[in-house]
Formats: sequence, structure tokens, C-alpha cells
Amino acid sequence: MVTRVLLLGDALALRPAQRVAACFGAEIERRDPDLHLFDKAKAFAPHVVILHLEGLGEYRRMVMERMATLPGAPPVIVLAETSPPPCMAELLERPWFDHLMGLQAPWFMEELAVTLATLTGRPLFGLEKYLPWGSRIVEIPIGGSADKDPAFDRITAFMEAIGIRGRLVDRLCALADELLMNAIYDAPVDRRSGEARYHGLPRSTPVALDPDERPVLRFGSDGQRFGLSVRDPFGALSPTTFKGYIAKGLRGGEDQIDAKVGGAGLGLYLLFSSLGTMVLNVHRRQQTEVIGLVDIRGSFRDLQRAPRSLHVFERR
Repeated sequence: MVTRVLLLGDALALRPAQRVAACFGAEIERRDPDLHLFDKAKAFAPHVVILHLEGLGEYRRMVMERMATLPGAPPVIVLAETSPPPCMAELLERPWFDHLMGLQAPWFMEELAVTLATLTGRPLFGLEKYLPWGSRIVEIPIGGSADKDPAFDRITAFMEAIGIRGRLVDRLCALADELLMNAIYDAPVDRRSGEARYHGLPRSTPVALDPDERPVLRFGSDGQRFGLSVRDPFGALSPTTFKGYIAKGLRGGEDQIDAKVGGAGLGLYLLFSSLGTMVLNVHRRQQTEVIGLVDIRGSFRDLQRAPRSLHVFERR
């Protein structure tokens, strides 16, 4: 079956996305936003919508409010010149919003190709999708909180071997720490009751996981980007909760971030604000995987200024 891709917004800004979709073999239709946009879009019946946020102009509000009315609820990929855009918190509250990409991101076209492939049925899980073929990926099973520091030592050694040291390596280890904290303390649930097993524990409390609870840390690089992922065997993190935490963090304020004992909200927001690309893959009640990608060609300051991308995929 040929995938139908609807492009909305400025033609010039959408040209790289159109090229990727064409290479994907898609049937493509591009529309400028107007009052009759959704009548035309319904006639085309897209499988995927790629939306240039800044190109919507005065029709942005209408598009955001009516996107969920498209038949079949096609996934929507939002492209933004500034990423995250000022309206990011509002976007995260829209039920149709699961994908944001910065048009200035260093691996924009490669990431869009992976996103289109995943949305149209290709395998959901795997860090290797986001790194070039042949990139070495290290895999470390995590038996509990005591395994974190040895894992960070291996990340440090890996980065030193490719000539990277200092603050950037410290940041990568901190990101891995956040991912592992969530997988060790927040992800495990009782298989019968569905109740969280360790969520209320202080993060300083040692936890040894049962064999069927253990997450897997993976990391690798092609010398330009560094990728890491943590996969747990529960599939308990809902996309709505995930997006809600990030929205609260973006809004700020004392009541906005779940920073209480055992809370995962602050960690997820910090991950989004630190990674170039953040991906949540959920197979409900089976597996959860969070993937992070970072451009390692520049300085620590470059990392802080980099555009952000976010993807949420769920299968049931």
C-alpha cells in the first residue's frame, strides 16, 4: 500500500520533508492553509500529516483545534523553525500531537525517514534505527541500583576512546542516570495488581531487581551523534503521562513539576531539555523504551543550544 503524506505550510520550508517522503515512495499532496483546508485534507485521506508550524500563519489556531477531526486520526509530525516552539506546552496537551522536529536539527532528514518508517509499521524498538549501519552499540543488563556506576564508567571509557572528555561526558552520564532511575524506581509494577513496586522509595535507597524486572541500557555512537536507550519489560509509562510531565516542566512554577520523593516528572522534563532527540516507544503492558540522541561534534554549550525533537510511539 502506498503511504499518503499531506504536507501543510510553506513550500520552501517543507522541501526537505517532501524529499524524504518522496524517497520513501509516498504519494504526496501539499496544501497552503486556508478556511477550506480540512475539506480538501479529508478528500485526500492522508496516512501521515507533516505540518510546518510557522507556515500556518493566521490559521494556526484553526489547524491545532481541528487536526483531531481528520478521518482515521493520522499521525502528525510538527516541524518548527524554533524547537521547542513557544506553544510547545499547549501542543503537548493536544491528543494528536506526538511528534516534533526542529527544521535546523543536524540529522533532520535521517530522523524523519526513521519516523515515517516507524509510523507505517516498521519495528518499534531499537536504538540502532537512529545510528548508521555498522555503529557499535554496547548493551548492559541492569540488575539494580548498584549497577549504575559501573555502567557510567563504561560510557566514560567509550567516550574517551573516541576522544571526548570533560563536561559533555559528565552530561551524558547524567542523562543515563535519569533514564536508569526511571527504569529502576518508577517502571516496575506488580504483574497482578498493576501497582508500582518501588515508586515511593527515595532514590538513595538501594534496589535489587528480580530477573523479570531488569532493564537494559544500550549506547553507541558514529562519532557525530551519541545515542543511548533504556528499555524496561513493563510498558507502564503512558504517553499522556509522559507528555504531561514535559508540559508541566515547560510551564514552570512550584506546582508544575513532580519533584516529590520518587517522582519521575522532573527527570523526564530534564531529559527533554537536555537531549537533541528524545523518543518514547511503548508497547502497552509489555515494554517501554526511551531513546536519547545528542550531537557530540560541538561543545557543551552547543549541546545546550541545540534544537529539540520529540517522538512518542505507542502500540497495543
